[in-house]
Amino acid sequence: MKSSSIMRSEQPNRRILIVDDNKVIHDDFLKILQPQVEPDAMSLTRSNLFGESSNPSRLDPFQVDCVDQGGAGLVLARRAREEGFPYAVAFVDMRMPPGWDGLETIERLWEVDAELQVVICTAFSDRPWEEIAKRIGQSDKLLILQKPFNSIEVSQLATALCRKWDLAHEVAGQLDELNRQVDKRTAELQGANEKLTQTNADLVRTVVDLEVAQAEILRQNDALERLASRDPLTGCFNRRAFYIQFETAFAESREHNIELCCLMVDIDHFKRINDQFGHAVGDQAIQAVAGCLGAGLRLTDTVGRYGGEEFCLMFPCTTLAEAPDLAERIRIQIETEAGERVRAAPRLVITVSCGISSTALGARTPLELIDQADKALYAAKEGGRNCVMVLDPIIAGTNASDQCEPQVRRITPRVSSPPMFR
Repeated sequence: MKSSSIMRSEQPNRRILIVDDNKVIHDDFLKILQPQVEPDAMSLTRSNLFGESSNPSRLDPFQVDCVDQGGAGLVLARRAREEGFPYAVAFVDMRMPPGWDGLETIERLWEVDAELQVVICTAFSDRPWEEIAKRIGQSDKLLILQKPFNSIEVSQLATALCRKWDLAHEVAGQLDELNRQVDKRTAELQGANEKLTQTNADLVRTVVDLEVAQAEILRQNDALERLASRDPLTGCFNRRAFYIQFETAFAESREHNIELCCLMVDIDHFKRINDQFGHAVGDQAIQAVAGCLGAGLRLTDTVGRYGGEEFCLMFPCTTLAEAPDLAERIRIQIETEAGERVRAAPRLVITVSCGISSTALGARTPLELIDQADKALYAAKEGGRNCVMVLDPIIAGTNASDQCEPQVRRITPRVSSPPMFR
């Protein structure tokens, strides 16, 4: 039975087990451990005068049980242990024929009660200590009482070993309580750790959810920004968004004294396309031109849908001498590719008219620069369409500082106008 089932009492344990085959020895132990003190004359007189009890008192409250064989002692020890009131000390004779000898008795007693303090009662001639130690090993729960013994030795051994048993069980009780407190605290810490783990998992899930939500918000913001800044038909910047970027580029051009060019593009005979093929084909034509414009741009260039069939482009860090070549390449690409992109009208040829202006012409605002490009575009339409016109300055005096007045110059070589169909 585990020690936790043993009694926990404030009263000291004074249970003694005597295992000896000699009844006389039993009487000797009882006389020593349970002495009866007869009342003397003084005690009787005090009892008569003061009414005090004259019953004999015990010097030590030992509870002594005696048996004559090891087997009987084992039965008592097992029963005492099971009932929760074990023996503290056992005095065991070495020779107890015809049953177990003292060593076997001790081995059996310790099998049922390993905490039992044992005193071997023997003469040196019975068994030498070396043999005893070899048989049952070295133990602090084993002492030897040499026969013949005297009452003082027995009394001191019983008192000391019972006290030792009590101290051991006090320590065991303290250890049990300490272990209980440790187990309780460990359980509390484990519970707190589980809660923290769960809380951490919840926080991780919350962070993940927040990140997903943030990504979705960014995606939706991008979508809203695109809806707000892009033309839904072509995907180009709408007029408002394009003009905002154009204003920024124009301000940087003036601040750093770097030339900025503007290109206006208009689809030729767009009304005729709508009238002949319908607005669905007209929308496809606008999309086709926008696709060619986007493909022909550099990374620094920007295109926006300025009106129904009009587009406006800006070329940062581009001179008036460089812009016409860019515009002409774009015009040719539209003429050769845009019509093929309109599958609803096979062999349709789409052309555009283009007008170019530059900050070198002296525009003071972005809108003035766009108006100058629009003038060049108007000249391209008047000049037969499907061509690029650039607005050039001319000197109206002998000095370069004199006022400049622009004039239109054709970039595209003159050829016969291509038909609407190949």
